[in-house]
Amino acid sequence: MLRAFLFFVIICYAVCYEYTFLGCYKDLPMLRTFTVPQLQKKDPCLNICYEKYYRYAYIYNNGQCVCGNYQGEQVTNATCSDCDSCDPSQNLLDIYATGNLVPGPPRNFTVSNVTETSVRLTWQEPESFVEITSYQIRAIIIRTYSRFSPISPNWMYSNNTFQTELITLLPGTKYNITLSTKSPNGNGALVFKVIETKISDPDNLPTQPEIVKHEGSKIKIKIMPTINNNGPVTAYRVIVVDEDVKQGFDKDSVLSYEEAKKNGLSYYIAAELLPKDIDGEFVVGDGRKYGRYYNAPLDPSINYNIILAVISELNGITKIAYSDASGTHNGVFILNVNPDDLGGDSPAVIIGLSIAIGLLSFMLIAGIIVFIILKSRVINRRQRLSDNQELTLQGPMIEVENNGYIHEEEHVPINHYRVLKQKVHTISSNQLKIEPTNLLGVGKYGRVNSGTIHENNTLIPVAAYSIQDKKMSQETKRSMLQDLDVLIKVGKHENLISLIGTCETAQVVSVILDYVSMNLKDLLLGSRDTLPGRFSNMSEAQALDIAIQIASGMAHLEACKVIHKQLCARSVMISNGFTPKISSYGLAQYFSHNKIPDYTRWTALEVFKGQPPNYKSDVWSYSCLLWEICVLGGTPYGNTSNNNEIPERVMKGLRLPQLQYISDDLYQIMLDCWQLDCDERPKFVDLVDSLTNLKENNLIPYLNFNLFSNFQYEQFYPDMELAVRPVF
Repeated sequence: MLRAFLFFVIICYAVCYEYTFLGCYKDLPMLRTFTVPQLQKKDPCLNICYEKYYRYAYIYNNGQCVCGNYQGEQVTNATCSDCDSCDPSQNLLDIYATGNLVPGPPRNFTVSNVTETSVRLTWQEPESFVEITSYQIRAIIIRTYSRFSPISPNWMYSNNTFQTELITLLPGTKYNITLSTKSPNGNGALVFKVIETKISDPDNLPTQPEIVKHEGSKIKIKIMPTINNNGPVTAYRVIVVDEDVKQGFDKDSVLSYEEAKKNGLSYYIAAELLPKDIDGEFVVGDGRKYGRYYNAPLDPSINYNIILAVISELNGITKIAYSDASGTHNGVFILNVNPDDLGGDSPAVIIGLSIAIGLLSFMLIAGIIVFIILKSRVINRRQRLSDNQELTLQGPMIEVENNGYIHEEEHVPINHYRVLKQKVHTISSNQLKIEPTNLLGVGKYGRVNSGTIHENNTLIPVAAYSIQDKKMSQETKRSMLQDLDVLIKVGKHENLISLIGTCETAQVVSVILDYVSMNLKDLLLGSRDTLPGRFSNMSEAQALDIAIQIASGMAHLEACKVIHKQLCARSVMISNGFTPKISSYGLAQYFSHNKIPDYTRWTALEVFKGQPPNYKSDVWSYSCLLWEICVLGGTPYGNTSNNNEIPERVMKGLRLPQLQYISDDLYQIMLDCWQLDCDERPKFVDLVDSLTNLKENNLIPYLNFNLFSNFQYEQFYPDMELAVRPVF
């Protein structure tokens, strides 16, 4: 249909458009020309040159037709045959303008390696063009099973790119993949391929069947429909498991009743039902056939477990997902056993057990009393040794990553806190005032309160991290020293929360940090202000400048060999003048006493696969943060409410979408940060350069906060970003 429409437009335009005669020319530049073989008539020549997207049609003296995009030197305004002064020996030609100004369609456009979420594209430059600035690829959704309000994505590539892999497609979705050029004179002709991605495993497990009634050899169940965004739901299978056999459930060997009996399996398919047939109740064991499966009567003396499988089938590919197959809690106990038949324990056994329990209880109480006495003696001895509370670990230390320390052997006592303290500014207790009622949060090692330092007749607001050594184990002390050393090594940077110093008393060591009251998340949500013609009181330049400064701070962390692991808008503070300061690294981690951030939605794909975080994992998280800035604080993957579903969907190709007000160039930077191969992701110093160049390019708007029809803010869901649980 689309081909026929394009052909109609071309024919109509060729008929309706009057080709413009330009005159008689010589010295024709023979760059990218096309000679029409054995054609010596003007009108067919003009039509062919137009259809091939050439700007000009050349008619030589001998009638030869050539198409091209450049002019030579004009001899006369008239035709060459009407020019009396023209030298016949010169190779003269009449030139007609076809009206084409944009490039033709790219050549040899091929599609290969179609998977659940990706496809590989290759192409060559158009046959006819003068200048190409970029290539544009769009994936227009024709049909999808996804219910997550999918958009049709598009990508921009440089004019010297001729292959790519699209990696953010939806499973089981039919796309029209279009490829076109962009030029200073407009968009060029497009080519297209219709493809259909393969279905993936159902993204929602079927709900365990509800037991309505069970009696004798039958069990009545109710089946709940399953939503599948990765393909169609073509059928449901009811599977019966004999729990008494204690045989492992192998999802790859689920057979019919007859086949299972022949192979000695304790589970079998009792029925295969179409989606339209599961609205009512279903009776397991009624002795009928459903599809090609026999629903055999059940044995009343056996414990059964009923599980459900959802079938997704498309284009010869079948995917199956099962409900909970453990059976220990969802099984149906059909046999009614009389408690008297089970027998009982003899009085002698009961007396013996009672005596054993009494002896164990006595030993436990005695052990607790001895422990309390010994602990009291140790504490009194430590207080006699020193009135000055210091964080001390016994034994030599070896350096580990991030210049932390790890305990090796206990030999010569060494005060490693004192070693670190020599690198840090010491603040006297007279200078520091802590506000005990203003709790900022709770960290791994203690409470964090606001406070002030009186220095040079100036009050400096700070955050005071109070650490009590008496309550810390040796392992916790070691971890604290590592986190403290991270702050020491990072030093000062305008875009990082920094260590100011330490202050000691007889009871507490206070680690003093920069204090900033507002985080970036609150700033972004607060900027959602509908001004005349705008949907944000923040300018596009301010938003991008914040992103650039965060990248600069992360580049400094990367240079110091520090992996952040928790980068998101909530872990970035905003000081005066829209200056971001990255927090939540090293010892600078503290959160609300009852809610802490859940970083699942910012976590890199390789971490979901069990690999340790690396510097490029932070790059992935930064791209999610960049998207968060662009959408003014919206929750990433807001259409997926369950955080437990995020890892699987990200590993299957789910990425944050490009919204209407985010430019192609800015979104391409995000996509670069989400490359599957960590080595292909940019470094933070590269991101600083890319974003700075984007900001300085005034020709292309990278963001647009102007209101448009049907505009809606990306939703913010606090429960998806915050976990209610103990902090550590």
